[in-house]
Amino acid sequence: MKLPPGKLYGRNLKARQIAGLRLSEVVYPTGYQTPEHSHDLAQLCLVRRGIFAEVYDGKNREVSPLSLITRPAGESHAQRFHESEVHCLIVEVEHGWLERVREHRVSLDHPAACHGGLSIWLATRLYQEFQLADEASSLAIEGLTLEVMAELSRHHVKTSGRKPPKSLEQTKELLHAHFSESLTLDDIARSVGTHPVHLARMFRRYHHCTIGEYVRKLRIEFACREMSAHDCQLALIASRAGFYDQSHFSRTFKRVMGITPGQYRAAFRSR
Repeated sequence: MKLPPGKLYGRNLKARQIAGLRLSEVVYPTGYQTPEHSHDLAQLCLVRRGIFAEVYDGKNREVSPLSLITRPAGESHAQRFHESEVHCLIVEVEHGWLERVREHRVSLDHPAACHGGLSIWLATRLYQEFQLADEASSLAIEGLTLEVMAELSRHHVKTSGRKPPKSLEQTKELLHAHFSESLTLDDIARSVGTHPVHLARMFRRYHHCTIGEYVRKLRIEFACREMSAHDCQLALIASRAGFYDQSHFSRTFKRVMGITPGQYRAAFRSR
């Protein structure tokens, strides 16, 4: 079953159409299941809240909050929303819009699921602009959609190339396990058996950022998950994420996300 543009399963809370983009905020109730289907238009799907299982082109994946899914036009898939209500922002991209950006090697031709990094931050900013109803938000939405797609395309090219050295994979695992702790480059390099200068150079080459910037991203991602799922005090979240204090956390969060932690929490817990 192929669904036409604008036709989505679930309950549509809000929709906007902007310059070849169709944006919809959709809620799927607990226990809901969709039949196997596809869409005429390619999609970006930001999962704001909830967990669900998805089968796509014969593969299985479990999708968690603050994930970003890409669905090429015509991809066959089905979902099962078993444990909790799921909130998503879905962006359908019209064919003409895709053709224009494809000239710059940006596309939505490959299915993917991202669980962190710059693409999630950009998609979160996109949701914030979607909630605004002024003229500037339309331009911002178009620009942010381009940035999300560019970052996803860059990630696809990067992960399709030469495999990173084992020490870099070990470094990434270490950072994900201990991002909230005070880490030094010397300690990390010693743990993975390489020289600090070599590690720093290789990390930037493969991840396009420094190790410190990567750790900062992990801390912000953790804080986003906590704020979207729990009512903990911001000071406690800041401490658990590894920030010095709430003030340091708030400054860093706003610089990265463009909004304050309080504004982020209000947007993600309001529906």
